[in-house]
Parts: sequence; structure tokens; C-alpha cells
Amino acid sequence: MQGISLVRSLLKKTICFAYGLVLFFVYRRTINLEKLLAGKRIAIVGAADSAFNTGKGSYIDEFDIVIRINKAPLLLKGGTWKKDIGSKTDILFHSFFENEKSGGGRLDLTLYGELNIRYIVNPISEYKGYRVIYNFYKKYLAHTPVYSLPRKMYLRIITGLGNYTPTIGFCALHAVLQTNFAELYICGFTFFRTPFGEGYRNEMKAPDQVRQFIKSQGLHHPDLEYSVFKELLHQNSNKRILVDDVLAGILTSSA
Repeated sequence: MQGISLVRSLLKKTICFAYGLVLFFVYRRTINLEKLLAGKRIAIVGAADSAFNTGKGSYIDEFDIVIRINKAPLLLKGGTWKKDIGSKTDILFHSFFENEKSGGGRLDLTLYGELNIRYIVNPISEYKGYRVIYNFYKKYLAHTPVYSLPRKMYLRIITGLGNYTPTIGFCALHAVLQTNFAELYICGFTFFRTPFGEGYRNEMKAPDQVRQFIKSQGLHHPDLEYSVFKELLHQNSNKRILVDDVLAGILTSSA
């Protein structure tokens, strides 16, 4: 009996491996973000506490396209913060690492469908990004499109970061700033200078905790990302870009 169980387990793994690969090649696509966002009013909402207790929910939902990051759908599920962060999500940028402490949380396709999320994007357009997308298809066997950023767009994102991997939020900001949008509103991004919003990562909420954790991993460099972001704002000064009050204060104090 033990031998039969082992054979069945190996057979199942082999089928998932092969079928996951088929699904990857059929459903993994490249998102044309430039075409999608051109001439549109865009809101991009991060997880920092600056997006909360603002009463901006209706304002955010009025934008043509709303972009959110990683575990955001879990905050939208109960509607607790609707008055602050809204309820609309068109594009979700996700790391595809499903751990709760540092990843993007579980990839819940049922929830994403309920929230009418149109595009699920893993922005890391190189081997490690493609690998986690493949692992997603192997695990869930889902007939669902998943998107990567165009390779050239991703190469622009990592320019200036050295050997550091960009955070998912930084990828989203940088990618959007490369497009010809009509208006962009940025909220909930403080580059880990303020806590996460309530309910996002309660086990690691304080900025010092987060920065120490990021440093211990050695993958990301939030201060370097902030410097690049400031330069991007300067380069796009001819565009209509609005930021929340907290980010505006950070930009002013570090000018």
C-alpha cells in the first residue's frame, strides 16, 4: 500500500509539473501598460498608514484605473476601510510569494474575481519572476491569465538599484510613471518611513521593525528606491501627479 501511495504521489507531481508548464505558456502574458494607461486618470494605492483615516475612498474609486499592491485585496474584503482606500481594483501587482510576513499573501482567485480585479501582475520580468508565476500555475492549475511587465520596462525599473531587487510597490510606481497617463494620484507610499496601515502586516507594523527585517534579508533598498522615485517625479514634472499629504511632507523635508 505504501508503494502504491508513493507512485500516486509521484504521478500527481509529474502531472502538475507538466500541466503547470502548459498553463504557463498558454496564460502567462505581457501587459501593455502604456496602452492601458494612456490618457487615463490613475490612482495607485500602497499599504502605508498615510492612505488610512483620510476619507479618500470615494475619490480613489472615481479614477479610471486603480492599482493596488500585494495583500490589498484582503483589506478590501471586509469593506472596513472603504471610506479611506475605496473598493475598486483594476490591477494588482503581486510578488507571488504567498507568505504573510513579507510576501503578498495568498493568491486568492475567488476573492480577486469578487473584487473584479482585471489584471494580476508580477512585475519581475526575469527568471525568478517567471519561476514564481510557473509555481502558481503548478500549484493552482488555474486557467487564469497572469501578466508580466514588458522586459524593457522592467530593465528601466532596476536601473540605478545596483544588485538590489525592487520592491513590488516600487515596480508599480516606476512602471506607471513610464506611461503617458492623464493624471496620477499616489497614496499609501512612504518608503517605510511610517507604519503599515491597520490590518496589513500587524505582526510587523512599526517602520523600524520593517526596515530591520528588510535589511536582514538583503534584497531591497528602500532609501535607494526613494531617491530614484524623487528623480522620476522630477523627470515627469510636466505631468499631473498628486501625492497624499504624508508623502508630500516627506518629499518636502528631504528636498
